[in-house]
Amino acid sequence: MKQILYAITLILLSLHTGSILAQDINLLQSRLQQYASENPQEKIHMHTDRNLYSAGETIWYKTYTVIDIENRLSTLSNLIHVDLIDPKGTIIASRMHLNINGLSLGEIELTDTLVDGSYRLRAYTNWMRNDSSDYFFEKILEIGNVRTDELFSKATLVTIDGTPYYQIKLENADGTLLPKTAVRYEVFDGEGSIDKGRATLNEDGNILIKVDNKNRGKGIMLSIRKPDRRTVKKYINSQSFFSENDVQAFPEGGYYLANELNKIAFKTTDPRGRGIPATITVFTNADDTVGKVATNDLGLAAGSFFLIDNSSYRAEVKFNDGTAKTIDLPQPQKSGYAMVVGTNFNKIYTQVNISEDKIDSKDLYIVFQHLGNVYYIAKQAAKKKNITFIKEQKDLPTGVITISILDHNLQPILERAYFNKRTSEVPTVDLNLDNKSYGSRDKVLSEIIIGSEADSMRVASLSASVVNLSKVGAELEDQSNILSSLLLQSDVKGYIERPAYYFNSDGTFKLEDLDMLLLTQGWRKINWAKLDSPNKKPEFHAEKGIRVEGYVKRMGRKAAVPNAKVQLISTHNFMDYIDTTANEDGYFQIDDLIFPDSVKFILSARNQKDKKYVDISLIETSEPQINIRRNQPLINNDINTVFKDQFLATKAFYNELENKGLMDKTIQIEEVVVRATRPKAAEHSSNLNGPGNADQVITAEELGPCPNLESCLGGRLLGVVFRNGQAYMTRGNTEPMQLIVDGMYMEADMLSMINPFDVETVEVLRNVNYTSIYGFNGANGVLIITTKRGGGLVANSKPIGMIVAQPKGLSMIKEFYKPVYEPDSTSGFQRDLRTTIHWAPKLVTDESGKAQFDFYTSDEPGTYRITLEGIDLMGRIYRKQVDFEVK
Repeated sequence: MKQILYAITLILLSLHTGSILAQDINLLQSRLQQYASENPQEKIHMHTDRNLYSAGETIWYKTYTVIDIENRLSTLSNLIHVDLIDPKGTIIASRMHLNINGLSLGEIELTDTLVDGSYRLRAYTNWMRNDSSDYFFEKILEIGNVRTDELFSKATLVTIDGTPYYQIKLENADGTLLPKTAVRYEVFDGEGSIDKGRATLNEDGNILIKVDNKNRGKGIMLSIRKPDRRTVKKYINSQSFFSENDVQAFPEGGYYLANELNKIAFKTTDPRGRGIPATITVFTNADDTVGKVATNDLGLAAGSFFLIDNSSYRAEVKFNDGTAKTIDLPQPQKSGYAMVVGTNFNKIYTQVNISEDKIDSKDLYIVFQHLGNVYYIAKQAAKKKNITFIKEQKDLPTGVITISILDHNLQPILERAYFNKRTSEVPTVDLNLDNKSYGSRDKVLSEIIIGSEADSMRVASLSASVVNLSKVGAELEDQSNILSSLLLQSDVKGYIERPAYYFNSDGTFKLEDLDMLLLTQGWRKINWAKLDSPNKKPEFHAEKGIRVEGYVKRMGRKAAVPNAKVQLISTHNFMDYIDTTANEDGYFQIDDLIFPDSVKFILSARNQKDKKYVDISLIETSEPQINIRRNQPLINNDINTVFKDQFLATKAFYNELENKGLMDKTIQIEEVVVRATRPKAAEHSSNLNGPGNADQVITAEELGPCPNLESCLGGRLLGVVFRNGQAYMTRGNTEPMQLIVDGMYMEADMLSMINPFDVETVEVLRNVNYTSIYGFNGANGVLIITTKRGGGLVANSKPIGMIVAQPKGLSMIKEFYKPVYEPDSTSGFQRDLRTTIHWAPKLVTDESGKAQFDFYTSDEPGTYRITLEGIDLMGRIYRKQVDFEVK
C-alpha cells in the first residue's frame, strides 16, 4: 500500500512539475511578446543615385523606413535624420525630412571645397537611438575634388635609414610636380586635434612626415599652398600602415565541446581589415592533422572538426599573398553543450551535443525568435549525447533570426544567428526597355512589372537611378543595396565587407556564404537576463513631429518656476501661437511641430502670477556619436588618384551645369587667417535677430560728443530721419520707429532722455528680414539701443521672459533636372556629359503592378545601368539592375 501511495505521489509531482514548466513557457512567451511590442525595430535603407561623386555635385537619395523583420513600411516615426560625415569624423551636412508612411526624399549639395576622401552617409530615426548606432543605415561614398583641388596624391609608409615616415607624393592632373613649398599638417584622433607640425614638399613632389607616438595610426590633415596662393587640403588615414594579416576562429553557438564534432568558422583579414583568401589547417599538439578548409574571396570559411579531450589545437593559416600565421584554438570544454545547425530539403536541422555529465533527462528547449517575436518553441529531454530539432524554413520569415537553446530553467546556454530564406517568398520584378540599344540623346521608355497575377497586392513604392557606368566606379556597387540593408546590415553588428555580395541580382541568396558570415559576426539580440526586469521608458521617443523643449527658472536663479505659462509664437505670423504649461520642475515641451528649416520663433513665459520675470532655457537636440570603427576598413586614401579618370571625365560637364544655373560657379579666394575679431555690436544686445544682425550698426566711438542722442544720430542713420525727437523711416511711414532700450519697449519720444555717453551701440532695423521677428512692433522699423554695462538705464541686457528660438526644421526638397531633347525644346545641354542620367524616386506601381518612366541618353556612348529598388505594401523587397548600350 505504501508503494502504491509513493508511486501516486511521484506521478502527481511530475504532473505538477510539468504544469509549472508549461506555465514558465507561457510566461516566457508572454515576456518575449511584451518585449517585442514595446521595442519595435525600425530600420532604414537609403537608395542613392550612385556611390562616387565629385565636389560641386549633388547626392540624390530616397529613404525606406520599415518595421521589424516583416519589412512593412513604418508609421512609427514621422521624421528621419540624414548626416554626411567627412573622413575625420565631422558632420558637414545634416538634413531632417518628413517620413511619410516610411518614405522620404532628399538631396545634399557637395560644396566645392570638400577634401577628397571616403565620406559616411548615415540615416536614422530618433527611435533607433535606443539601440546601438551599429544598426543605423550607413554607407561609404567616395568623393573627389577636381574643381578647387586638382592635386593627385599617393600616401605610403617608407623607411629611411631605419626611421619610418609617411610619404605623400603630389602631382598635378598632367603629371607635373608642384614647386618646393612648406606644408602644414594637423593630427586628429577622432574629431579632436592632438598635434600640429610643418613639413616640406621637396623637388621630387614628396612630403615626408616622421612617424611618432602622436601620429602613429592617426588621421593627418595636410594643408598645401599652391603657386596661385590657393590652399588645398588632403586627409591621410594611416591606420592601415601598422597592421598585418590576421585570422580569427569562432565556434558555432559559442563553445567548443570535447569528443564531438564542432563547427568552427574562420575569418582571415588583411591589414585594412578586409577579407583575404587563405587556406587553414587545424593540427593537434601532436602535429596530427584534424582538418583543412579554404576561405571564399572574402576570407570566410567554416568546417566541422572532431576535438578530443586532453588535447590542444592550433590553426595554421597560409594567406594567398604568401604570408602565414598560426593561432592557438581554445581548449575544448569537457562539460557543457555545443550546437551544429544545417539546412537540407528546406528544413533547418539543429543538433545539440551534450557532454556525459549533462545527460540527465531534463528538458532542453529550442526557440526561433527575432527580437522577442517568437516563431517556434519545442523541447526534448537530454537523454542522449546528441538530440536534433527539425523546423521547416517556410514557417519562418526571411532574414536574420536567432536560434536559442535553453536549459530546463529556461536560461539560454547556446545561441547563434541564422539567415533564413522562405522559399515561397520570391517576389518577381521585370524592367523592360523599348529598344535593345540607343544612340546619343535618344529617348528611353521603360516599363516596370512587379509580382504576378496571383498576388493580391501589387502596389509598391520604387526608385530608379540611371548612370553611365564608365564614370561611377562600378566596383563600389557591392557596398550595399536594399536587400543587404534591410535583411542583413540592420541586424548584424560590425563591419561587413561587400554586403551586396551575398545577394544575387536574380533574387537568390548566397546562403552558404551568409551562414559563414553570421558565424563570425555579432548580431542584434535581446538580453534574456533583463526580461524579468521592469521595462524602462525608452530614452528616445518616436518623433511624430519636431519637439521644442526646455525649462523655465526664476530670473538669475536655478530654482524652477512650477506650472509656468509658456507660449511659442511664429515670427511669420504673430497671431499664430501655441500655449502650454510647464510641470512642477519648470520643464515644458511642445510636440508635433512641422516647419521648414531656418524658421525663427519667439518663446515667452510667465510665472503663476502672470509676471514675466523668468529665465527660459532650451534643450538642444544632441547628435548621436559617430561610430568611427564601424566601416573603418572602407576609409580610403588618395580618392582623387584612385578615381582620376572618372573625375576628370566629369569636370568638363561642370561648365554646362554652371551655364544652365544648375551649379554655382567656383570662386576660391586666397586663404585668410583671422587672428583677432572685434564685434561691432554689443554682445549683450537685445536684438532678437542676434547682436549685429541689422541694416546698420553705430558704435559709441562713432557717436562722438554731442548734447543729445538725436543730434548724435542725425544724418548718420541711413533711411532714417528725425522729427520732433522721434525716429522715422524715410519710405513714407507716418508712425515712428519702435524704440527698444536694453530689451525694454519704450515710447519713441523717450529718445531725447537717453544720455549719449551711456550708449554702447545703436542698431537700425529697416528691412523686413530683420523687422519681421518683432511682428506689429516692427512694422515701422526698429531702433535698438544697447547701453554700456554698469552705466545703462536698465540692468537687464536681454528681453525679460522671452527668447528667440531657431530649432532645426525640415529640409526643402529639390527636383532632379531632366533634360528633354525634342524639337523646339529648350531643356537640354549644349554638351551633355552627365554621370547620373536620370533619378526617379517617386515611382508607384498600380494595382496591376505596373509603372513607367522615361529619360534621355547623353552625348557619351557606353554601357548605362538602371538600378531599381523598392518595397510593396506587404513588405516584399524588390531590386533589379538592367544594363543597356548607347552607341
